[in-house]
Amino acid sequence: MRAAVLSAAMILVACTEQAPLASDFVPDYLGAEITQLAGDLVQVEARMTKAGTASNVFAYADCAVASFMQEDAVPYARYVRSNFDREAGVWAADVVYITSAERPRGIRVIDAAAVVAHCRQKRIPTV
Repeated sequence: MRAAVLSAAMILVACTEQAPLASDFVPDYLGAEITQLAGDLVQVEARMTKAGTASNVFAYADCAVASFMQEDAVPYARYVRSNFDREAGVWAADVVYITSAERPRGIRVIDAAAVVAHCRQKRIPTV
């Protein structure tokens, strides 16, 4: 009888899910591809796992475009449009920006220097 109780307890322990580990919440950045479109338009396709929310994959895209802008000595960009997808645990953002030497009007304006500094602080890769 004692062996049966012990066996039942062991089966229950084996069937319960383990608590998530801290590493389950650390994003895995899979890369961001930047394409120069017509004129000042720039497209960023960013992919990652363990993003948690769409805003995190969009932040990754912002970091990528900010780094690209610094390489081209362009200080500002304005968000134009975005698409988002999540499939098989991979979060993907497809974002288009328009770059500018002058600070553009708009709600989502990217200051390259400030965004790159923020990305470094948050340990988000800047490609």
